[in-house]
Parts: sequence; C-alpha cells; structure tokens
Amino acid sequence: MRAKWMLAIGALLLAISGSTLAAKADYPDKPIRIVVPYTPGGTVDLLARALSPYLTKAWGQQIIVENRPGAGGSVGAEYVAAAPGDGYTLLLSTNSPLTTNVAVFKMLNYDPLKDFVPVILAGENSLVLAVDPRLPIKSVDDLIALAKKEPGRLIGASSGNGSTSHMALAEFEKMAGVDITHVPYKGGVPSLTAVISGEAQLVFADVVPTLPMIRDKRVVALATTGLNRSGVTPQIPTLNELGFKGFSVTAWIAMVAPKGTPQAVVDKLNGEISTVLKDPELRAQIIKIGIDPLGDTPDQFADFLRKELPIWKQRAVDAGLKPE
Repeated sequence: MRAKWMLAIGALLLAISGSTLAAKADYPDKPIRIVVPYTPGGTVDLLARALSPYLTKAWGQQIIVENRPGAGGSVGAEYVAAAPGDGYTLLLSTNSPLTTNVAVFKMLNYDPLKDFVPVILAGENSLVLAVDPRLPIKSVDDLIALAKKEPGRLIGASSGNGSTSHMALAEFEKMAGVDITHVPYKGGVPSLTAVISGEAQLVFADVVPTLPMIRDKRVVALATTGLNRSGVTPQIPTLNELGFKGFSVTAWIAMVAPKGTPQAVVDKLNGEISTVLKDPELRAQIIKIGIDPLGDTPDQFADFLRKELPIWKQRAVDAGLKPE
C-alpha cells in the first residue's frame, strides 16, 4: 500500500513539474503588463513605450504599460511585489524604489532584495548641472569659488527630497567642500523653472528637458553626472572628467519581477530585452529621450543592486534625509 502511495505521489509531482516546464516553454502566452511607478510622459514611461512594440513583435503578445505613480515610485513597486511571480506583471523603474526609498520611508511594504527577482539593468539617465546665466559662472571651478565665497547663499533646486537630483547635489557639496542651500520642488520641470526665473541658482536636472534651455542660453550647462559622457550631450564633460574622480549619480533604469518568478521566464525576458536594446533604431530612439542603453545578465544586475543599495542609503544620510 505504501509503495502505491509513493508511486502516486511521484506521478503527481512529475505531472506538476511537466506542466510547469511546459508553461515556461510557452511563455508568454498572454499579454504582459509593465508597471511604471511614475506619471505618463516621463523618462521611464517613454522607455517602456519604446520597448513595447519590439517585445510585442518578438513574442506576438500585447505589452501593456500601466502607470502607478506615488510615494517616489513605492506605490507601483509595492503593487508589483504583491503580484503573482509568473512573469506577466513586471516593474520598470529608476533606482529610487529599489534603493533610496529604503532610507527615505520608515515603512515600505516590500523589500527590494527579497520581494523582487532582478531581470535587467536597461539603461541610465545622467543629469546635467545647470546654472543661472546671470551669475558670473562659466565653469564648475567658478561655481565652487562663488559657493565658498558665500557659503549657503546659493540655492540648489531639486525635483524633490530623496530624488536623484537631490542626491547629486548632496554628493557635489560633499566632494567640492561647499555649502549650498537645498530647496526641493515638486518635479523636474518646476526645479528647472526656478533656475530660469532666478529663484534658484543651480539644479541637477534631466538632460532632455534641459536641452532647449541650454540652446536658448536660459541656463548654462557645466557638467553631467555619469562616469561617461551622455549619448545625448556628448559635448558636455562629466564631473568625473573635471576632477571629481568617481562621481557618478545617475538615475539607472531597471526591470524586476515579483519573487517566485521562474528562472526560465527571467532568462527569456532578459534575453529578448538584451536583444532589442542592441537594435540601432531603438538605441537611437532611447538616446534621444536621454537614456544611455545598458544591458546585463540577471546575476550581474543582482550583484549591482546589492552594491548600490548601501551606496544610496549613505547618500540619503549625507543629504540629511530622515525616514518619514
């Protein structure tokens, strides 16, 4: 009798295993939802919508981009963390919900390392250090000299407490040894407008919306924040080049899946996204929206995320942020 039960259980487990493998092989067999934890029209949203037709063509399944903004990206991240781990609900996000928000919010209903499976590091978005052209500032050295001459007088705008622009400002202050008064605004456009109007004197802003202002000489671009020059502004040097060795504060953009997502599904997602990111037409489109395409393996991204988390936590401390 016991032998019969063991055979029956073995057969059941084999059947379940076989159906699971078949499901992985058939993935995807229905529409995939990519959750963007920000409002429509932003950099991450534009990337998701640029990727969608390429993935639809590859898999023959509709890709649905769903915007779930709020709490610095935490609302959308929490939603995906609670979704089934079947590969049909994914999160495409900047680093904030996966790193900075751990230090910014007292309570998060998800753990970036435990509740998600890394899929791919898709790209990074450098910021540009832009200043008021009415000031006698033509270089980073000029900015530092003025900031040291009058500590605390210069106002640095940001797109909000804990934002990448805020972190870039705090990192700049730390490395330059200057005191700049931080004033958070409700988004990137208002913070850039503050500099144009003279309400603030400098801002670390997204490259693409700043470009028209640079061309019209409404702001002066001094440097960008990546280790390497941005593909959309190759003429602007990096802070790293200008003596701030190792300065790299960028809004990297990555995809993660809910925990429990089968490795075969993760590998398939990673493989196809890696492939389309190499498409010349798509790369040109992505660079135009201010993103430098990247791409790595799930294991490489997992290692990267583990290393980045404490770095951004420390940046939040350096910026004087206290959990709310």
